[in-house]
Amino acid sequence: MKPATIAELARACSGDCRGDAATVVERVCTDSRQVRPGDLFVALEGPRFDGHSFLTAALEGGARAVVAARSRAQAVPARATAILVDNTRKALGDLARRERQAFQGSVIGVAGSHGKTTTKEITAALLRTTHEVLWSEASFNNDIGVPLTLLKLNPSHQILVLELGTNHPGELEPLVRLAAPQYGLLTALGREHLEFFGSLDGVVAEEGWLGELLPPTGRLFAIGDDPLAQMAIRRCSAPVTLVGFGSHNEWQAEVRRMDDRGTVFAVKAPQQKFSGEYRLPLLGAHQVLNALLAMALAAELGLTPDDLARGLASCRPAKMRLELWEAGGIWVLDDSYNANADSMLAALNTLASLPCTGRRFAVLGDMAELGPHTDEAHREVGRHAAHLPIHALVAVGERAQATAEAARAAGFSHTFSFKSVEAAAEELLNLLHPGDLVLLKASRTARLERLGEQLRQAAHRAGTTV
Repeated sequence: MKPATIAELARACSGDCRGDAATVVERVCTDSRQVRPGDLFVALEGPRFDGHSFLTAALEGGARAVVAARSRAQAVPARATAILVDNTRKALGDLARRERQAFQGSVIGVAGSHGKTTTKEITAALLRTTHEVLWSEASFNNDIGVPLTLLKLNPSHQILVLELGTNHPGELEPLVRLAAPQYGLLTALGREHLEFFGSLDGVVAEEGWLGELLPPTGRLFAIGDDPLAQMAIRRCSAPVTLVGFGSHNEWQAEVRRMDDRGTVFAVKAPQQKFSGEYRLPLLGAHQVLNALLAMALAAELGLTPDDLARGLASCRPAKMRLELWEAGGIWVLDDSYNANADSMLAALNTLASLPCTGRRFAVLGDMAELGPHTDEAHREVGRHAAHLPIHALVAVGERAQATAEAARAAGFSHTFSFKSVEAAAEELLNLLHPGDLVLLKASRTARLERLGEQLRQAAHRAGTTV
C-alpha cells in the first residue's frame, strides 16, 4: 500500500481516531510476530485467536498504530494511536477496497472448485515474463487473504492475480465485489464442500458469481468441456472464451506425453501463432486445462507465444499438489494437500498415466466436507481405482473400509484398509521396492503427508539419497 495517514484510513473503514491522526503508516499487518516499523496492526478476532491480546506486542515491535474493535477499546494501550471500528475483519476489507479502487492495472480473479491455486500460479508465471505482477500467496483466497493481498499493491504493479475461494454459500460474492476483476478464470467445477453447498447446483450457484460480476468490457475464461461451467457462465454478461480438449473450444489442447519432467501438450488456438507444442512442468491432463486458461488470458493481454513458453517453463508444482519426489528409489506423487471426489479421480488418472519402471500404488485417505455424499464418494473412488493399471490400493482413515470394499466388489483384490496413517505406513514400507510409484491423496484433515515423511525417514535410515 502507499503510505497513508491514520485519518485517511479511518475514513476508509468508518473508524474513530484515537491519538495522533496525522501518523503515517506504510503497511498493514495482522500477525504481531511479523510486525515491522511503520506498520498498522489490525487486531483480528477468530474462534481460536484474538489479536487484541497482542496489541502491546505489536506496538513494541514497531507498529505505529493499531485497528481495534470499539468493544475492546480498553485493550489498547493508553498512549497508542488507534482506529476504533465496529468489526476489525470488516475494517480490513474496507482498507483493502481503498487500495483496489486506486489501482489502475488489470485484475484477474481465479475461482472454481479445483485447481484455483495452480491456475493462479501458472497465470502469474506467464504474466510476470512481461509485467510487474502481484499475486495471492499460497491459498490466500478468503476474506482475510484477499484483503491482505490487495494491501500489498504498490505503484510498480501492473497486474493483480487474485485467488477467490469459498466453502459456504454467500462467501464468493463479496470477495468478487471486493476484487472487482476485469478478467475471470473459472477452473473446473465439481463436488467441493458438498456438506455446505448441498449439491452441484449449489456449487454452480456460488461459483457463478465470478462471471455475473465481471464488467461487460471484461472477459471470462472457462472450461468448455465442463457442463457445470456452461451452467455458471449463463449469468455472465462479459464475452466468454472457452478452453478444453473438445473441438468446440476456442483454445483446444491434446496431451501428447507425460514423464517425470511434466506434461507435453499440443495447442490449437484462435490465432495460428499460438498453436503448437508446449511443455508444462506439472503432471496431469487436468493441469493442461489450468494452463490453457492462463494461456488464453495471457494472449488476451498481449503476450507472445515465446512469452507463454518461457512462463510455462518457470512453473513449479506447489507443495503437496501432485508434487513428484523420490526417496530411496521409490517415486512419490504427493497430492496430499486436499481432496474431493473429482480431484481424487483426476489424481488416480495421473498415477495411471505416469510412466514408471516398477508398480503403481494408490494411497488414498479420507475426503472431508462431503456431507451426505461422503460414503458414496469414497465408494466411487474405490471403483475407479479398480479399473486402472494400479498394483495396489491402500485406503486410510475412517472411510477406508468403504473405499476398499468398493474396489474389491469391482474385482480389485489387491486392496488394503487401515484406520491410521501409522499402520498404513508400516505395511507400505514392507510392500514397496525401488522403481515403484506411490500416489498420496487425501483431504487436509487426514494429514497424509505424514506417510510421505515416513518414506523419507526410511530412505534416510537406509542411507539412500532423498
